[in-house]
Amino acid sequence: MHFLTSSLLFSLLLLLSPSAVSGFGSMGPISASFGLNSFFCAIDASGKQDVVCWAKNTSSISSPSSSSNSAYFSSIPAMAALCGGEGFLCGILANTSQPFCWASNGSGTDLVPSVLKSTAYSHIAAGKNHVCAIRGSYYSDHDSGTVDCWEIVSSGNNSLKSVQSNVFYDENVSNHVFENVVSGEGFSCGGVREGGVVCWGPESGSVGVFNVTESFKVLASGTGSLCGILEVSGEVRCWGKNDSIPIPPAGIRFVSLSAGANHFCGIREDNHGAECWGSYNFSSVPKSSGFVAIASSDFTTCGIRENDLVLDCWFANASSRPDYDPPLELFSPGLCSPGPCRVGEFAFNASILNEPDLPSLCVRKDLKICSPCGSNCSAGFFLSSPCTQNADRVCTACSLCQNSSCREVCGLKSYPEKHWHKLSKLVIIIGCSASGKPELDTDATADSFLPSVASCPGMAQDHIGEMKSDVYNFGIGLLEILSGRKAFDREYTPPGIVEWALPLIKQGKAAAIIDRNVVLPRNVEPLLKLADIAELAIRENPSERPTMSVVATWLEQIVKDGLIF
Repeated sequence: MHFLTSSLLFSLLLLLSPSAVSGFGSMGPISASFGLNSFFCAIDASGKQDVVCWAKNTSSISSPSSSSNSAYFSSIPAMAALCGGEGFLCGILANTSQPFCWASNGSGTDLVPSVLKSTAYSHIAAGKNHVCAIRGSYYSDHDSGTVDCWEIVSSGNNSLKSVQSNVFYDENVSNHVFENVVSGEGFSCGGVREGGVVCWGPESGSVGVFNVTESFKVLASGTGSLCGILEVSGEVRCWGKNDSIPIPPAGIRFVSLSAGANHFCGIREDNHGAECWGSYNFSSVPKSSGFVAIASSDFTTCGIRENDLVLDCWFANASSRPDYDPPLELFSPGLCSPGPCRVGEFAFNASILNEPDLPSLCVRKDLKICSPCGSNCSAGFFLSSPCTQNADRVCTACSLCQNSSCREVCGLKSYPEKHWHKLSKLVIIIGCSASGKPELDTDATADSFLPSVASCPGMAQDHIGEMKSDVYNFGIGLLEILSGRKAFDREYTPPGIVEWALPLIKQGKAAAIIDRNVVLPRNVEPLLKLADIAELAIRENPSERPTMSVVATWLEQIVKDGLIF
């Protein structure tokens, strides 16, 4: 299952240099490489565990059903988990538990030493120029084992190769059995089965992890620093050089972590909101939705939203130029694993995606994705249902609050919800009114908010006449509805909605103008078609604009094609 892979524009701070130091997170369903050749990859929600990747100023660069104008990695097998290093990504193969690493140059060369390619691993972590992995089958009930490490170094001509060496070999470490591992710049650290954290590698001494006996459920490494989420309290503890340890927020429980060049971001346990600390523009962090997984490159963090499994990205500098173009796709909310979910987790149910041919998001039907339960909701939403074994807690928009149980919560801060189905009704009304034809007879279903009537409504980690005669203003109105922006707003650059939206739509990047602060509809293609209609309606030369009757015909066709939200 793939949604339209039209690109979305996202900003990234262009401060990278050949000597830039990167951050590295734990393995997950989404990960990023770092440095000048950075890119993101994520496991899609097709049920096949396929990998989709996107890089700077490109659309998706690996997808089984990508459009013909996309660039491709030559071959990326289905993955169980992902992790990122500098200019490369690694993962565990979904079918064999074997390691697989690939570089940003798309050469297709597997950056795993030949002697280790057939070894099964349960956990993998990529550092700046090395990889460490825990031996054992990924889908086994016993997910602990000894560690193998190898280096990934430059071989000239901007290419990489794998090298076995003793740089990351430590005789004391080889005697430990690890449950998880994370790699940074010149060091790796792992959670020992008996409890505690052990680090090794040439730079491990500078991290300052000594005699640590607590157990950590998640580890993430940054610039000379390491942070972990305590198993019992859920709070974050960090180590590292004094000038490189971002101070984590106190009193907040986390379920996930990722690290950038000079910052960390985590997913809160209570409302699954994103929280970042360190050198970062905190105003860019999304506040309107929770996340199931996050990953960071040097200056960018991308998360998979919990309400629709669509990507959202934020940046160290909110005013930076657009750079990344992630695709409009659904991505996996977590890692597929065997066995029952633990207390405080729920098994993600694929049926909520309303895809008849998608019984599971995993390649094996006996696997499940266990995600942490939320206990609260973001501002503007109220808790309408608690977490169960098969479903997370349900957060409902405060605009739908109708009883005293939610009024107190929503009275603190309430945001009106924007319903895309209002746009569908507008399309129908405008289309049938302008053309003088009856409204299309659509079948009302549980997934559709479209009315089923025979004629048009009456109108005046004069109003009809105005719309008939003023196609340009109608185009402006469509842009305002699609983007959530005003026609002229000094807070944006450029301030005029036409100057901002028109170039993006012409470049085939209409998805970049769609309002990301509201839940996207299940079918995004009609929104992109509406953006194309708006582009024609606002053309500078009036002779190039369609008539209102032609616009009405197009709108009717969109409804025929299924304007279902």
